[in-house]
This record gives sequence, structure tokens and C-alpha cells, in this order.
Amino acid sequence: MKICFCGRLFGPEMNFKVLGGRVLYNSELDEMFDDEKLTMAIKKRIRKSSIKMIFISLVVITVAFIAIYFANLAITHKLSNEIFGFNENNIKLHVPNGYISKSTDSMGFLVGRSDYTVSRDVAAKPVVLENKVSAYGLLTPLVLGRSQGVGSFAGEWSVDYWENGYRKMIFFNPEISYKEYKNDLDELDKVSSDKLIELGLSFDKPYIATDMPTILPLVKISWYWVDAFRKEDSDRHKKQATENDGKATYIREDDALGVSVYHDLKDFNEGYNNLRELLKSSKDNKYNEIYNELVAKGYTDSSNVPILGVIVYGTKDELKLLIDNPHIKASSFGVVVDKY
Repeated sequence: MKICFCGRLFGPEMNFKVLGGRVLYNSELDEMFDDEKLTMAIKKRIRKSSIKMIFISLVVITVAFIAIYFANLAITHKLSNEIFGFNENNIKLHVPNGYISKSTDSMGFLVGRSDYTVSRDVAAKPVVLENKVSAYGLLTPLVLGRSQGVGSFAGEWSVDYWENGYRKMIFFNPEISYKEYKNDLDELDKVSSDKLIELGLSFDKPYIATDMPTILPLVKISWYWVDAFRKEDSDRHKKQATENDGKATYIREDDALGVSVYHDLKDFNEGYNNLRELLKSSKDNKYNEIYNELVAKGYTDSSNVPILGVIVYGTKDELKLLIDNPHIKASSFGVVVDKY
């Protein structure tokens, strides 16, 4: 049996309770309840502190995520612009009259991928040559590319094609003596009359830009091939012309440097200056050396740089006017498309 007595003892006044057979004085009771309140207060404070820490952590994580997101966006955007500029300049140096007609980027964390389309205009008609991919970023992903061309049988000219099936032109340096020269002017009758034809011409000797209206008065010119080779390149081409099979020796269009011409010689003057600046600023030592070679030869002005060949375009009847032109040493088909 549990008994609780509350009362006064003899002597000083004192209150007490008996709980479970133990006498508890008021001071002890107050102390016990104070401990319980303190424990509850501590738990409450810990709970508030935990909630506050969780909230702060969420805010910090959110701010950090936003900062990382925009930093990544800024970095990949900068890298995207750089790779676009690199690809654009590379096309100017390797694809006569070529340009990027479409570019789409996919961006990840500090990496990206640029899918772009290489085109050229033939008589103001856009022609898609190929689609290419470039990867960029601090952690550059691996991108595999595939291309194909057509070889040749013994005794035949080899033919290279763009991804979309158009022919690539070949050229012959007039300062090199070749065993054989390609002559696609003789093949014009095999082309339909409703086609627009791109034709690469190699001259019998170097000319200058102001000679063009005289030696090619009746055709439309879209590109001038300029004498921009390093000495080692010229020596290699001469050696190949001497040692290799006649139909296996030529200069591919992506190894010929030139200037696009849209209206008149003013385009050539401006374009040649742009080409020189492009060679000078290139990160490829090869093109820096070509620039230095142009300077060493005194070809710092468009008025005296030698023109080794051109690209012309037109229907087969228009291009037939070039047959028997004494200034033309070789001719090579490029893009052939429907006129309309």
C-alpha cells in the first residue's frame, strides 16, 4: 500500500509528500520538474536547430547548383563558340566556297557536341556536301567518324566523293610538269542540259587576278586558286609527279588554298586579305609557314599573287565555250545539281 502524508513536522515549517514510500520534499520536486523542463527545452532547441540546418543546407545546395549550372553554361557556351570558329576557319581553308549552313549543339557537364552541316553555293544554289561532328569540353567525349570514297582501277583517274555523293575536284599546279592531265571538258556531253555544273580549272601558267576577264571572258568564276604552298609542299608535289602513276598525281581540292569571288575583283581583294589573316592567326603551324612564305615571296597584295586556277560554273552549253581555251591545262568536275 502506498501512503502519502502531507503535513508539518516539529520545528521549522516544512512541506513534503510521500511517493512510493519515499518522502519527497518540495525542493526535490521542483528540481525534478525543472530537469524535465530543461530536457524538453533542449530537445525542442535541437529540433529547431536541425530544421534550421536542413533549411540552410537546402539553400546552400540550391545556390551551389544554380551557380554550377550557370558556370557550366558559360564555360560550354564559350567552348561552343570556339569550336564553331575553329570549324568555320577549317572549312575556309579546306573546302572551296564552303561554309557551315547549320549547326546544332548538345551540351552536358563541361562537355558538348556540335553537329554541323558543310555546304557550298553553286550559282547561288545551296548544296549540302556533308554532315560532321565535333566534340569539345574539359572532358572531351570520344566521337567516331566514318567517311568513304571511291578508289580507282589501274589506268583510271581516282574519284573522291563528299558524303552526299558529289564529286571532289582535283587541280594541277602549272609550275609542275605532270605525266597526264584530267580533262572533264571532254565529258560535258554526258551531263544533262538541265544541270548546273561546277568545274575546277587548272591554268597553263600562273596569272594574276586582273587577267581573268581576258582569259575567261564568257564564264562565271566563283573561286580563285592562289599560289600558297610551302617549299616542302611544292617539292613533294614535284617528286610525286615524277615518281607516281600519271593518273594518281594531282592536288586535291582540300589542299588548294583560294578565295571565293561573288561579284567582281573587289571580292578577291578583300578575300585575299582575309585569307592572309586566317593563315597568320591559325593555330596550325603549317598555315603560319604558308603565310610566312607569301610574305617572303612578296605576295602581300592581291594584285600580284599568282592565280593557278579557278572554279567556274554553268550549264554544259555555257561551259563548252571553254573547250580549246589555250589557257586551260586541266579540268575537273565538282558538284553537279539540278538547275531548278
